[in-house]
Amino acid sequence: MKLSHSILTIASLAVCSLAPALLAHAKTPQQLSAKIDGKLFESDDDGITYLIPTKGVLNLIAVTKGASTYPPPKTLSDRLGIICKNFNGKPVKYQGKDFGSNGCEVKFTKGQSKQPFGEPVAEYEVRDGKNMFEITSVNGKVIEGKFSFELKDKKTKAVLSIIDGTFKAEDRQL
Repeated sequence: MKLSHSILTIASLAVCSLAPALLAHAKTPQQLSAKIDGKLFESDDDGITYLIPTKGVLNLIAVTKGASTYPPPKTLSDRLGIICKNFNGKPVKYQGKDFGSNGCEVKFTKGQSKQPFGEPVAEYEVRDGKNMFEITSVNGKVIEGKFSFELKDKKTKAVLSIIDGTFKAEDRQL
């Protein structure tokens, strides 16, 4: 009886000592960055939401680095949203013809309002142009890739250029 109790104690200690290491590796650090109109846009681990596609629809959202902290920053944050159809969980490259109603929608909100239903500084949507969104790696629930887009302001029609975009995101749904 004493031997089995000792074995259980040792086994319990081993599991307890390994648990933090297992939990530490449970999540892949996420990142997203790009140059938006020549300025660096970065999101951090807490500011990225990636949902594994339901019915082949990929959804990736990123907000300005630090915007998801508590208390929230007093400065306005920006938000980039990318939704693409026909994603089957494998590396893929979407190009010009795949954007708009044909597959990928991209929206960028500059200066989201802190007030409910408040107006942002500007809202941009994908336009015909040099658009590219590529998933270069799929490893379980983690995807990596790169992107560049040409967007236009919904009100003023001004063009916004997003270049040198890279990301690594993990589906963290239960």
